Amino acid sequence: MVYIETMGRKQKATYWAAGTTYTDTGQLKITASIEISVRWEDKEQEALDGQGNTIRMDAVVVVDRDIGVGSLMWLGEKADWIAATGGLYEVVSFSKVPNLKGTRFRRVVGLIRYSESLPPLEA
Repeated sequence: MVYIETMGRKQKATYWAAGTTYTDTGQLKITASIEISVRWEDKEQEALDGQGNTIRMDAVVVVDRDIGVGSLMWLGEKADWIAATGGLYEVVSFSKVPNLKGTRFRRVVGLIRYSESLPPLEA
């Protein structure tokens, strides 16, 4: 049986979770990368951030786990990541909707374009 919560996640993305510490310049550090299953859709749309401000998202991605706001993602397998390639996105929204029984969840993140380079890794 195919579940709507998991169907369509046939692409791979590289994911760097937001850390808990900051650099001297106030940039949030990240954790080591992992590869996750996703359904990535490049799509411009507007949404509200946590403060109620309207923001423009560049992509909407169905993911296989909870993703924290401030994390980074790149469409592609971890083995293919080269720091110079760019194409990084920052997570600006996360939603988690249960099925009717509350046993499975559909998780969706909204992304905006990020700079060309990664911030430092958290120790």
